[in-house]
Amino acid sequence: MKPIFFTKMEGTGNNFLIIDNRNGYLTVNVTDESIAEFVKKLADSQLGAGSDGVILLEQSAEFPFEMRYFNRDGSEAVACLNGARCVVSYAFRLGLLKDKGKVASASGPLGYYYRDEAVSIEVAPPVDVRLNFSFTIARKKYNANFLRVGVPHCVIFVDDFKKIDVKKVGEAIRKHKTFKPEGTNVDFVKIEKDSIFVRTYERGVEDETLSCGSGALASAYIATKLFMVQSPVGCKTKGGDMVATIKDKLYLEGPVKYVYDGVYYIE
Repeated sequence: MKPIFFTKMEGTGNNFLIIDNRNGYLTVNVTDESIAEFVKKLADSQLGAGSDGVILLEQSAEFPFEMRYFNRDGSEAVACLNGARCVVSYAFRLGLLKDKGKVASASGPLGYYYRDEAVSIEVAPPVDVRLNFSFTIARKKYNANFLRVGVPHCVIFVDDFKKIDVKKVGEAIRKHKTFKPEGTNVDFVKIEKDSIFVRTYERGVEDETLSCGSGALASAYIATKLFMVQSPVGCKTKGGDMVATIKDKLYLEGPVKYVYDGVYYIE
């Protein structure tokens, strides 16, 4: 049996298992062909430690480290902003980072700022922005918006969460032909004065999560473009609160917490 050491962290309820793989120990013992299955078991609450995703902290030639992110279902994604906030705090604890700088990810360099246990992540402006289009599911029409903040998000504004089943409707929209072949994350957003309340069905987790960083940022961006709120935007989620700032670039700031350090054994 070979030990794989990890740290569990959470950012506004979005929780991750972080593995320091700078020495390549994990990839020596888990091949590229089997890493998806490894992630699925590790992230499973019955077979492993349970999490929304798994993050590998790896060597980078240009930056202090590179973040490699896997969803709970084993699929690899180019970005996860709550995950980025957690891994920045983790790397800061290891002494790899200063208070501000950049780290590498599959979506490109991510800027960060670390202050008083809160982490702000800077990302490039969204692409593939589409505003005010509609589609129909089960004879019901949905007015929606779409953009990519590293990963795809469909943003839908609602008046009352009591009238919508986030998991059921989110799954149907995630798989709708409008977003094929890759599907989309789905954000349901309620405007609350100068802030927004966001509930997200996450692709790869295939369920609602307590919080989604890219979903909060995507929702804040669309809300400002439609003149519903002004930046900076308070972003409330079931797992906690963040702040999104919309400028030439986008910024998401919020708290992160350590849950525990653990070890997972593989054969």
